[in-house]
Amino acid sequence: MREQTFLPGTWPLEFGHTCLNYFIVIDGRGRHNLPMESLSRLAEILCATPMADNLLVLQDSREAEVQLRIFGGDGREADFCGNGVAYTSQKVGEEMGKGMIRIETASGVKAAVKLDEGWKVEIGKAMPLNQELSKVPESLLQGKSVLGLIRAGEPHLVLDRYPAFGELHVHRRDFEDYCRPLRDITSIQGGVSITMGFESKEKRMVIRTFERGARRQTFSCGTGSVSAAAAVFGQPADGSVFDVCSPGGSHRVMFESGRWYLVAGPQRIGTGFLENSTIYLPLSGLWSYRP
Repeated sequence: MREQTFLPGTWPLEFGHTCLNYFIVIDGRGRHNLPMESLSRLAEILCATPMADNLLVLQDSREAEVQLRIFGGDGREADFCGNGVAYTSQKVGEEMGKGMIRIETASGVKAAVKLDEGWKVEIGKAMPLNQELSKVPESLLQGKSVLGLIRAGEPHLVLDRYPAFGELHVHRRDFEDYCRPLRDITSIQGGVSITMGFESKEKRMVIRTFERGARRQTFSCGTGSVSAAAAVFGQPADGSVFDVCSPGGSHRVMFESGRWYLVAGPQRIGTGFLENSTIYLPLSGLWSYRP
């Protein structure tokens, strides 16, 4: 049987993370007609491994410096990814020698600015989805302390800590088992991510997130950090700054002029290429992976 080739030819790629939220990045700029089915299938395979939580695809944009498309392990194209936008901002900003760029996403064009500690990316408004939440049968949320259903780029069901979990620690498998049935309790296409607040004190929070696209806990989630801050602190005073900590590190979350922003420091791990659907990443010698 002939092996399936998802993307014929050779494509530049890299491997990196923002607060240990891992990405494989395919650079499709200058190319045309990237097949949606191939990208979805490639994401399903890659994100089923520990290599990546999301597949990021860069393409040309008429509205901004770059277009960012985001695919998860469920094969869906996501609306947004805060950590992914931060990573793309750093990559493209370095290439272009710019400290401010714009990125076209499925949820609109977002601005990003370079700061000393990383990139400050625009998330936008955090919209309560109260009508959608009211449709959920009470039996499905029984015993759960719901802080809100918030769309901050992506939809998050924000919960207070489940009493059976420790104040700051819970086994990953237990957390995923608890969150997995909640992913599809609403009628939102693709489900919702679940972000749980483990501690909140003044302007600091500790959270964990089960991402709907990855279908597992990720070490951090940018939109989860913003959604948690919005659910707990509401619409704070202009200029408010929050520190939101996940297992993978801390995000600085800012509220300015009615909009939310995320500050994070992305890290590139290695660069390589995709050749006829085989990934080559020279992380330790020549490392390769064929889906």
